[in-house]
Amino acid sequence: MRRIQARIEELKAKLAATQPLLAKAQELEERLKAVRAERTNLEDQQTRALTRANALLSERENLRLLLARREALLEELGRERASFPPLDRLPGTPRALQARLAQVERERAALGPVNALAERELMELETRLEAQVKEVQEATEALLRLEAEAKAVEKAYGERLEESYQVFQNAFQKYALALLGARAEVKREGQGLKLVVIPAGKRTQDLRLLSLGEKTLGALAFLFSLGELQGGLPLAVLDEVDAALDEANLVRFTRFLNSGKQFILVTHQKRTMEACHALYGVTAQGGVSRVFSIRKEASHDPK
Repeated sequence: MRRIQARIEELKAKLAATQPLLAKAQELEERLKAVRAERTNLEDQQTRALTRANALLSERENLRLLLARREALLEELGRERASFPPLDRLPGTPRALQARLAQVERERAALGPVNALAERELMELETRLEAQVKEVQEATEALLRLEAEAKAVEKAYGERLEESYQVFQNAFQKYALALLGARAEVKREGQGLKLVVIPAGKRTQDLRLLSLGEKTLGALAFLFSLGELQGGLPLAVLDEVDAALDEANLVRFTRFLNSGKQFILVTHQKRTMEACHALYGVTAQGGVSRVFSIRKEASHDPK
Protein backbone atom coordinates (compact mmCIF):
# COMPACT_ATOMS: atom_id res chain seq x y z
CA MET A 1 0.00 0.00 0.00
CA ARG A 2 2.89 2.34 0.75
CA ARG A 3 4.32 1.65 -2.68
CA ILE A 4 0.98 2.47 -4.26
CA GLN A 5 0.75 5.66 -2.23
CA ALA A 6 4.31 6.54 -3.21
CA ARG A 7 3.47 5.83 -6.82
CA ILE A 8 0.34 7.99 -6.52
CA GLU A 9 2.40 10.84 -5.04
CA GLU A 10 4.93 10.42 -7.83
CA LEU A 11 2.19 10.58 -10.43
CA LYS A 12 0.68 13.62 -8.70
CA ALA A 13 4.12 15.24 -8.73
CA LYS A 14 4.45 14.54 -12.45
CA LEU A 15 0.99 15.96 -13.05
CA ALA A 16 1.89 18.99 -10.94
CA ALA A 17 5.08 19.33 -13.00
CA THR A 18 2.96 19.68 -16.11
CA GLN A 19 1.18 22.74 -14.65
CA PRO A 20 4.01 25.18 -15.61
CA LEU A 21 3.98 23.69 -19.10
CA LEU A 22 0.22 24.16 -19.29
CA ALA A 23 0.66 27.77 -18.13
CA LYS A 24 3.38 28.17 -20.77
CA ALA A 25 1.05 26.68 -23.35
CA GLN A 26 -1.67 29.14 -22.35
CA GLU A 27 0.85 31.97 -22.65
CA LEU A 28 1.85 30.70 -26.08
CA GLU A 29 -1.81 30.48 -27.05
CA GLU A 30 -2.22 34.14 -26.06
CA ARG A 31 0.86 34.99 -28.12
CA LEU A 32 -0.60 32.98 -30.99
CA LYS A 33 -3.80 34.97 -30.76
CA ALA A 34 -1.78 38.20 -30.76
CA VAL A 35 0.27 37.00 -33.74
CA ARG A 36 -2.88 36.00 -35.59
CA ALA A 37 -4.39 39.41 -34.86
CA GLU A 38 -1.20 41.09 -36.09
CA ARG A 39 -1.21 38.86 -39.14
CA THR A 40 -4.82 39.78 -39.85
CA ASN A 41 -3.91 43.46 -39.47
CA LEU A 42 -0.96 43.01 -41.83
CA GLU A 43 -3.14 41.19 -44.34
CA ASP A 44 -5.66 44.03 -44.13
CA GLN A 45 -2.86 46.54 -44.68
CA GLN A 46 -1.56 44.48 -47.57
CA THR A 47 -5.04 44.30 -49.07
CA ARG A 48 -5.43 48.05 -48.74
CA ALA A 49 -1.98 48.59 -50.22
CA LEU A 50 -2.76 46.32 -53.16
CA THR A 51 -6.10 48.05 -53.65
CA ARG A 52 -4.35 51.39 -53.54
CA ALA A 53 -1.68 50.17 -55.95
CA ASN A 54 -4.32 48.89 -58.36
CA ALA A 55 -6.14 52.19 -58.09
CA LEU A 56 -2.89 54.03 -58.81
CA LEU A 57 -2.18 51.80 -61.78
CA SER A 58 -5.67 52.40 -63.07
CA GLU A 59 -5.29 56.10 -62.48
CA ARG A 60 -1.91 56.04 -64.23
CA GLU A 61 -3.46 54.37 -67.24
CA ASN A 62 -6.23 56.95 -67.22
CA LEU A 63 -3.64 59.70 -67.07
CA ARG A 64 -1.74 58.10 -69.90
CA LEU A 65 -4.91 58.00 -71.94
CA LEU A 66 -5.64 61.57 -70.92
CA LEU A 67 -2.10 62.58 -71.85
CA ALA A 68 -2.40 60.80 -75.16
CA ARG A 69 -5.69 62.55 -75.81
CA ARG A 70 -4.11 65.85 -74.85
CA GLU A 71 -1.15 65.22 -77.10
CA ALA A 72 -3.52 64.28 -79.88
CA LEU A 73 -5.53 67.39 -79.11
CA LEU A 74 -2.37 69.50 -79.14
CA GLU A 75 -1.36 68.01 -82.46
CA GLU A 76 -4.81 68.69 -83.82
CA LEU A 77 -4.79 72.19 -82.36
CA GLY A 78 -1.30 72.69 -83.79
CA ARG A 79 -2.52 71.69 -87.20
CA GLU A 80 -5.52 73.93 -86.86
CA ARG A 81 -3.32 76.74 -85.63
CA ALA A 82 -1.01 76.29 -88.58
CA SER A 83 -3.96 76.83 -90.83
CA PHE A 84 -4.73 80.08 -89.07
CA PRO A 85 -2.79 83.25 -89.37
CA PRO A 86 -0.19 83.82 -86.60
CA LEU A 87 -1.70 84.90 -83.32
CA ASP A 88 -0.20 85.99 -79.97
CA ARG A 89 -3.10 84.71 -77.82
CA LEU A 90 -3.38 81.16 -76.40
CA PRO A 91 -6.33 79.13 -77.57
CA GLY A 92 -9.35 79.19 -75.31
CA THR A 93 -10.72 81.72 -72.91
CA PRO A 94 -8.81 82.59 -69.75
CA ARG A 95 -11.60 81.14 -67.60
CA ALA A 96 -11.50 77.87 -69.52
CA LEU A 97 -7.73 77.70 -69.26
CA GLN A 98 -7.83 78.37 -65.52
CA ALA A 99 -10.51 75.73 -64.98
CA ARG A 100 -8.53 73.20 -66.95
CA LEU A 101 -5.37 74.00 -65.02
CA ALA A 102 -7.19 73.62 -61.68
CA GLN A 103 -8.60 70.27 -62.81
CA VAL A 104 -5.15 68.99 -63.76
CA GLU A 105 -3.73 70.09 -60.40
CA ARG A 106 -6.52 68.31 -58.53
CA GLU A 107 -5.89 65.14 -60.49
CA ARG A 108 -2.21 65.30 -59.68
CA ALA A 109 -2.89 65.87 -55.94
CA ALA A 110 -5.32 62.94 -55.90
CA LEU A 111 -2.48 60.60 -56.76
CA GLY A 112 -0.90 61.24 -53.32
CA PRO A 113 2.69 60.44 -52.28
CA VAL A 114 4.12 57.05 -53.30
CA ASN A 115 5.73 54.97 -50.47
CA ALA A 116 8.77 53.35 -52.06
CA LEU A 117 9.55 51.35 -48.86
CA ALA A 118 6.18 49.61 -48.58
CA GLU A 119 7.33 46.40 -50.31
CA ARG A 120 10.44 46.02 -48.11
CA GLU A 121 8.46 46.68 -44.92
CA LEU A 122 5.91 44.06 -45.98
CA MET A 123 8.66 41.47 -46.51
CA GLU A 124 10.11 42.17 -43.03
CA LEU A 125 6.71 41.77 -41.40
CA GLU A 126 6.07 38.52 -43.27
CA THR A 127 9.44 37.16 -42.05
CA ARG A 128 8.59 38.04 -38.43
CA LEU A 129 5.14 36.51 -38.77
CA GLU A 130 6.58 33.27 -40.18
CA ALA A 131 9.03 32.97 -37.24
CA GLN A 132 6.30 33.57 -34.67
CA VAL A 133 3.97 31.06 -36.32
CA LYS A 134 6.79 28.49 -36.21
CA GLU A 135 7.30 29.14 -32.47
CA VAL A 136 3.58 28.68 -31.84
CA GLN A 137 3.58 25.41 -33.79
CA GLU A 138 6.51 24.08 -31.74
CA ALA A 139 4.78 25.07 -28.49
CA THR A 140 1.58 23.37 -29.64
CA GLU A 141 3.47 20.18 -30.47
CA ALA A 142 5.14 20.25 -27.03
CA LEU A 143 1.74 20.71 -25.38
CA LEU A 144 0.29 17.78 -27.30
CA ARG A 145 3.21 15.59 -26.24
CA LEU A 146 2.68 16.56 -22.60
CA GLU A 147 -1.01 15.82 -22.84
CA ALA A 148 -0.25 12.41 -24.38
CA GLU A 149 2.24 11.64 -21.59
CA ALA A 150 -0.25 12.74 -18.92
CA LYS A 151 -2.91 10.48 -20.44
CA ALA A 152 -0.45 7.57 -20.54
CA VAL A 153 0.44 8.09 -16.88
CA GLU A 154 -3.23 8.33 -15.95
CA LYS A 155 -3.98 5.15 -17.89
CA ALA A 156 -1.08 3.27 -16.26
CA TYR A 157 -2.22 4.49 -12.83
CA GLY A 158 -5.77 3.31 -13.50
CA GLU A 159 -4.58 -0.10 -14.70
CA ARG A 160 -2.30 -0.51 -11.67
CA LEU A 161 -5.07 0.58 -9.33
CA GLU A 162 -7.52 -1.88 -10.89
CA GLU A 163 -4.94 -4.67 -10.64
CA SER A 164 -4.28 -3.87 -6.97
CA TYR A 165 -8.02 -3.72 -6.29
CA GLN A 166 -8.52 -7.21 -7.75
CA VAL A 167 -5.56 -8.59 -5.77
CA PHE A 168 -6.87 -7.04 -2.55
CA GLN A 169 -10.43 -8.26 -3.12
CA ASN A 170 -9.31 -11.84 -3.83
CA ALA A 171 -7.01 -11.81 -0.79
CA PHE A 172 -9.72 -10.37 1.47
CA GLN A 173 -12.18 -13.04 0.37
CA LYS A 174 -9.56 -15.76 1.02
CA TYR A 175 -8.54 -14.51 4.48
CA ALA A 176 -12.13 -13.76 5.54
CA LEU A 177 -13.06 -17.34 4.64
CA ALA A 178 -10.01 -18.74 6.46
CA LEU A 179 -10.38 -16.65 9.63
CA LEU A 180 -14.14 -16.17 9.87
CA GLY A 181 -15.61 -18.78 7.58
CA ALA A 182 -17.41 -15.79 6.08
CA ARG A 183 -18.26 -14.53 2.63
CA ALA A 184 -16.54 -11.21 1.97
CA GLU A 185 -16.65 -8.57 -0.72
CA VAL A 186 -14.95 -5.26 -1.39
CA LYS A 187 -17.10 -2.54 -2.96
CA ARG A 188 -16.05 0.81 -4.31
CA GLU A 189 -17.89 3.78 -2.84
CA GLY A 190 -16.88 7.26 -3.90
CA GLN A 191 -13.19 7.71 -3.20
CA GLY A 192 -12.95 4.76 -0.83
CA LEU A 193 -13.76 1.09 -0.29
CA LYS A 194 -16.56 -0.62 1.61
CA LEU A 195 -15.83 -3.99 3.21
CA VAL A 196 -18.75 -6.40 3.35
CA VAL A 197 -18.40 -9.46 5.62
CA ILE A 198 -21.18 -12.00 6.12
CA PRO A 199 -20.22 -14.67 8.69
CA ALA A 200 -21.66 -18.14 8.23
CA GLY A 201 -25.22 -18.36 9.52
CA LYS A 202 -25.65 -14.57 9.72
CA ARG A 203 -27.14 -11.89 7.53
CA THR A 204 -25.16 -9.06 9.03
CA GLN A 205 -23.11 -7.10 6.54
CA ASP A 206 -22.29 -4.03 8.63
CA LEU A 207 -18.98 -4.55 10.43
CA ARG A 208 -20.26 -2.48 13.36
CA LEU A 209 -22.88 -5.16 14.15
CA LEU A 210 -20.35 -8.00 14.37
CA SER A 211 -19.08 -9.34 17.69
CA LEU A 212 -15.75 -8.17 19.05
CA GLY A 213 -14.09 -11.42 18.06
CA GLU A 214 -15.49 -11.26 14.53
CA LYS A 215 -14.34 -7.67 14.23
CA THR A 216 -10.86 -8.75 15.34
CA LEU A 217 -10.67 -11.53 12.77
CA GLY A 218 -12.11 -9.24 10.12
CA ALA A 219 -9.39 -6.68 10.90
CA LEU A 220 -6.74 -9.42 10.61
CA ALA A 221 -8.17 -10.44 7.24
CA PHE A 222 -7.98 -6.80 6.13
CA LEU A 223 -4.35 -6.40 7.30
CA PHE A 224 -3.17 -9.64 5.69
CA SER A 225 -4.97 -8.63 2.47
CA LEU A 226 -3.06 -5.34 2.46
CA GLY A 227 0.13 -7.36 2.88
CA GLU A 228 -0.69 -9.26 -0.32
CA LEU A 229 -0.30 -5.98 -2.25
CA GLN A 230 3.37 -6.04 -1.16
CA GLY A 231 3.86 -9.68 -2.09
CA GLY A 232 2.66 -11.13 1.24
CA LEU A 233 3.84 -10.78 4.81
CA PRO A 234 6.88 -12.96 5.59
CA LEU A 235 6.44 -12.40 9.33
CA ALA A 236 3.48 -11.19 11.40
CA VAL A 237 3.74 -9.92 14.99
CA LEU A 238 0.38 -10.10 16.82
CA ASP A 239 -0.25 -8.86 20.35
CA GLU A 240 -3.15 -10.63 22.12
CA VAL A 241 -5.40 -10.55 19.07
CA ASP A 242 -7.07 -13.73 20.35
CA ALA A 243 -8.16 -12.22 23.67
CA ALA A 244 -11.74 -11.59 22.52
CA LEU A 245 -12.18 -14.78 20.47
CA ASP A 246 -14.67 -17.47 21.44
CA GLU A 247 -13.97 -21.16 21.09
CA ALA A 248 -15.11 -21.46 17.45
CA ASN A 249 -13.12 -18.42 16.35
CA LEU A 250 -10.08 -19.67 18.31
CA VAL A 251 -10.22 -22.92 16.35
CA ARG A 252 -10.23 -21.00 13.06
CA PHE A 253 -7.46 -18.72 14.28
CA THR A 254 -5.17 -21.59 15.37
CA ARG A 255 -5.86 -23.35 12.08
CA PHE A 256 -4.83 -20.17 10.29
CA LEU A 257 -1.55 -20.12 12.28
CA ASN A 258 -0.58 -23.31 10.43
CA SER A 259 -1.18 -21.77 6.99
CA GLY A 260 2.55 -21.50 6.26
CA LYS A 261 3.22 -17.98 7.49
CA GLN A 262 5.51 -17.11 10.38
CA PHE A 263 4.01 -15.53 13.48
CA ILE A 264 5.26 -14.00 16.69
CA LEU A 265 2.36 -14.00 19.14
CA VAL A 266 1.74 -12.48 22.54
CA THR A 267 -1.10 -14.53 24.02
CA HIS A 268 -2.68 -15.93 27.18
CA GLN A 269 -4.90 -18.41 25.32
CA LYS A 270 -4.03 -22.05 25.96
CA ARG A 271 -5.34 -23.19 22.57
CA THR A 272 -3.17 -20.64 20.83
CA MET A 273 -0.15 -21.81 22.80
CA GLU A 274 -0.86 -25.39 21.76
CA ALA A 275 -0.71 -24.35 18.09
CA CYS A 276 2.71 -22.71 18.46
CA HIS A 277 6.02 -24.47 17.78
CA ALA A 278 7.96 -22.56 20.45
CA LEU A 279 6.85 -20.80 23.63
CA TYR A 280 8.70 -18.11 25.57
CA GLY A 281 7.41 -17.02 28.96
CA VAL A 282 8.32 -14.62 31.73
CA THR A 283 7.52 -15.44 35.34
CA ALA A 284 8.48 -13.95 38.69
CA GLN A 285 10.11 -16.10 41.36
CA GLY A 286 11.19 -14.50 44.60
CA GLY A 287 10.87 -11.04 43.11
CA VAL A 288 13.16 -11.95 40.21
CA SER A 289 11.90 -12.27 36.62
CA ARG A 290 12.73 -15.54 34.99
CA VAL A 291 12.51 -16.31 31.29
CA PHE A 292 11.81 -19.83 30.12
CA SER A 293 11.20 -21.39 26.71
CA ILE A 294 9.43 -24.51 25.52
CA ARG A 295 9.93 -25.90 22.02
CA LYS A 296 7.83 -28.64 20.52
CA GLU A 297 9.73 -31.61 19.20
CA ALA A 298 8.49 -33.58 16.24
CA SER A 299 7.30 -37.01 17.29
CA HIS A 300 8.50 -40.00 15.31
CA ASP A 301 6.94 -43.42 15.17
CA PRO A 302 9.71 -45.99 16.01
CA LYS A 303 8.08 -48.39 13.64
